[in-house]
Amino acid sequence: MKRISRRNFLKAMGISATALTLAACGGSSSSTAAGTAGSTAASAVATGEPKAGGTLRLCYSSPIATPGYTPRATGNAAIYYLTLSYESLTSYDAEGNMIPNLATEWDVNTDELSITWTLREGVNFADGEPFNAEAVKRNIEEYQANNRTETANIAECQIIDDTHIKMMMAEPNSSTLESVGFFVYYMSPKALENPSSLDAATCGTGPFQLSEFENNAYAIYTKNENYWKEGLPYLDSVEVTLVTESSTASTAFQANEYDMYWVGLANPTILQQLDGAGIYVKEDNQNGMGVESLGLIPNSAIDGPWADARVRRALCYAIDVDAINAAFLMGMAQMTDQWAVPGSATYNDSLNHFTYDPEKAKSLLAEAGYADGFTTNIVTISSMSDMLTAIANMLDEVGIHCNIQQVDGATNNQYMKDGTWEGLMLHFATIAPDLGLYMGRHLDKNGAYYAKGIQHPDKEMQLLEEIRRCMDPDEKHKLEKELQAAIYDAEDGSCLFGRVLYVNKSSMYKYDYVIDDHATEAFTACWDLSACWLNK
Repeated sequence: MKRISRRNFLKAMGISATALTLAACGGSSSSTAAGTAGSTAASAVATGEPKAGGTLRLCYSSPIATPGYTPRATGNAAIYYLTLSYESLTSYDAEGNMIPNLATEWDVNTDELSITWTLREGVNFADGEPFNAEAVKRNIEEYQANNRTETANIAECQIIDDTHIKMMMAEPNSSTLESVGFFVYYMSPKALENPSSLDAATCGTGPFQLSEFENNAYAIYTKNENYWKEGLPYLDSVEVTLVTESSTASTAFQANEYDMYWVGLANPTILQQLDGAGIYVKEDNQNGMGVESLGLIPNSAIDGPWADARVRRALCYAIDVDAINAAFLMGMAQMTDQWAVPGSATYNDSLNHFTYDPEKAKSLLAEAGYADGFTTNIVTISSMSDMLTAIANMLDEVGIHCNIQQVDGATNNQYMKDGTWEGLMLHFATIAPDLGLYMGRHLDKNGAYYAKGIQHPDKEMQLLEEIRRCMDPDEKHKLEKELQAAIYDAEDGSCLFGRVLYVNKSSMYKYDYVIDDHATEAFTACWDLSACWLNK
């Protein structure tokens, strides 16, 4: 019988390949004076004892919607909201290793196909209900009722006692530990008796709980007096304001209307402006966990041109990604052509790479029966419209005529979830060493995002299944590279996810009086504000 402890599981599964990704991302694992990995324009140095009280104000650009019922919260953007009020069994450290959170230990039995969790004692939900094995079982069942892929491989939860629960796996799956450990956020079982009570409220074990909320406008979180970490949190409240217009957000941040400001690579001018000011602390993820690529994904599930792989390959040949990087990102973006960063454990450098070749694109369109071209849509949010207009011009040159369909963030998010976009839309893909877990969230037929808008060819689905079942790290990486080739090879790839444009590395800027927020340190979309305080 083979058992693997929490300390050795990731190494045995080959998931600790973040060191390779780290190098590929051009960063180091060193910490700044602010206590987080990344580069700084100024140093946030804590002096004296932490000060209690105050409100942390964050300016953010991702939609705020239904923040309380966690199974509905899919995608990395939601994690900033989730981790204020809710916690998972595990988290990550700055090197990308899984570490205890609501669970203190775990034991993986690869013969029995089980994970036995030791739960943290003395933890209560915000409503006073105990966090225990029964609460874990109830939440797993809730996620399964919502068809979340993270819990699909859990066949049964066996309660041993209040602080121990065994999860039986339906089949071998090297991603299940991380999937269940990090991506399930625990709600009070009492609140789950009436799930609608969580439409505009929260009830978790986290340091703050939602007290005021307006859909796609703002969310205010106040101190959880029942929080299990003694003496924490220090802050009285956290205010998250949605500001989608980047220049407005930047101006307000520089006027100190906000203490922290999340900026994506799509705004390189603002990045340079904030870096050049020399007065802000910049926090970037350095371990490669949760970094994101941005691309254009066609809806291949709808009958039409995009249902043909040759048309999807034509799309990839028609876009000059280097020109896009130079024109709109000031050459700051890291480039990739698959679901991985060059140099990482799952990057396949042996496949045929796409190059900018309009004539090849025209030839493929003619071969597919579209010599005269066709008209389609590009769905976009406002901040990306200029770049996508330039891409539309490139596509127009080969005969793919695009109408720009600008939508708000909530509509864009809904298209991702239900797969009903027509034509092309932005594809946000989380990059991390476990391809079976992260690509699986989109490629799986029951995936959280995009899955309903793409085809699911037998070859790709079989490879995904083999990757998930593989318990040998070397063999797993070999299969992952085969899956990369099956989808992204320029000669015969299915191009299910269209064209990857670049790695979209976001940054968190803050004033130097914000201490111990740990933004982006463990995972791009994560922070731990339980010990955060304001040195002012």
